Amino acid sequence: MANPTTGLIRDAGGLAAEYRALVDGAGLAERSDVGRLRITGADALDLLNRLTTNQLDELPEGHARLTVLTNGDARVIDVLALAALDGALLCLTSPGRAEAVIDWLDTYTFAEDIAVADRTAETAQLTLAGPGAAGVLAAAGVTGSPVVTEAELDRVAHVTIAGASVVLWRTMTGGADGFEVIAERADGDAVRAALAAAGATPVSAEAWEAFRIANGMPAYGREFGEANNPLESRLRGAISEDKGCYTGQEVIARLLTYRKVQRRLMSIALSGPAEAGVDLLADGARSGTLTSVADVPGRGWSGLALVAEKRGGVGSVFDVSGAPGVTATLSEPAYALATEPVDD
Repeated sequence: MANPTTGLIRDAGGLAAEYRALVDGAGLAERSDVGRLRITGADALDLLNRLTTNQLDELPEGHARLTVLTNGDARVIDVLALAALDGALLCLTSPGRAEAVIDWLDTYTFAEDIAVADRTAETAQLTLAGPGAAGVLAAAGVTGSPVVTEAELDRVAHVTIAGASVVLWRTMTGGADGFEVIAERADGDAVRAALAAAGATPVSAEAWEAFRIANGMPAYGREFGEANNPLESRLRGAISEDKGCYTGQEVIARLLTYRKVQRRLMSIALSGPAEAGVDLLADGARSGTLTSVADVPGRGWSGLALVAEKRGGVGSVFDVSGAPGVTATLSEPAYALATEPVDD
């Protein structure tokens, strides 16, 4: 079977090996479909602070932060990862969302000093994930960088791999501790080969999707988008509850204060195969929507779902529409547990 990400040929057991590399070793995923913007100008951070959910009144050089771009109804335009580097902001968008984010920022730019350059086509992005990721970087010659040596997430710096200067960004990629590696497009193949030679296992898009779903990491167009507010998608870790006015803030504040979130993202263990987009049923009544599904090696059929808050919590079991005999059992998504604040 051809690996659609790397072009490698893998046998029937290849998916399991790739997934295990992400979980137990070091998996290397091609992620150049992620949008990459370079944002400059004296007013750039201030504008983003006024338009997004997290506190961005300052962002020190070499540090990064996740924030949500919302409209006036608190619906999600996109989730942005922002890093301060070289006196500019590096912004990662969801796949296919770079242009929409640029347009949204342009709509709210009047006299502000801000410029946004789309560098998606000019750069390549790899994700290195798994407990062996730091060892792979060391074997590839990356030593001494605080991005690797310190346990702190959301650190970013330039390092050298295969003779090329790349951006190394430590973050919860795919819902677990890992590294984004961003290179100029012309250097992408050499960097990829060097990391593979240093011990990383190239993984397919299929294995990466299974990893994301198993970790409960929401994705645009599935678990969040303009039909959702960020609280439903369990993105509270990217929301500052002490922050002043921003677009959508009043709606989010009301939802939090009065506990009015109607549905929330949950992980799903399925008793058999099902299709994303179908309903979850409790006593025949629609109680949620299955948003992502994968046959996860070692775990079986798994998924993510947006479930009505009042219809069930951890351990609740639902029937799956269109899949006779298949049930869905709810659990908490690992990414949400690791990132959202604990309520008093």
